[in-house]
Amino acid sequence: MGQWGRTADAPSVVVQGRLGKRSVILALSAFAAGAIAITILVAMPSDASQLVQNIATGFFMAVFLLAAPLAHVTGVVFGIMALARSNDSRSLGLLGIILNGLSVMAGLGILAAMASTIGAFT
Repeated sequence: MGQWGRTADAPSVVVQGRLGKRSVILALSAFAAGAIAITILVAMPSDASQLVQNIATGFFMAVFLLAAPLAHVTGVVFGIMALARSNDSRSLGLLGIILNGLSVMAGLGILAAMASTIGAFT
């Protein structure tokens, strides 16, 4: 019988963290959602109804302007947290930071390229 709430058979197993794994999963799921959105938009027939075209465009915009950036930024944060925690996979955390960070940088580069061409259309 232990004192102060401690028992003699206290578990000494450290639970393995999952933030590095979640970081990689977020990167891969955002890539998959982007691929699905692009496929839907490209594979849509040209004679599709206006409603179908609006839904496909809305889905594309929701993925590329909201869901994917949020998933990638969250994945970067999870990767950094995995590097800082002692019971988490540092290699998966680093891989998640690289995958998510490259995607965020590519998105910012595309956004800067689009912003630089605005003057050509005015």
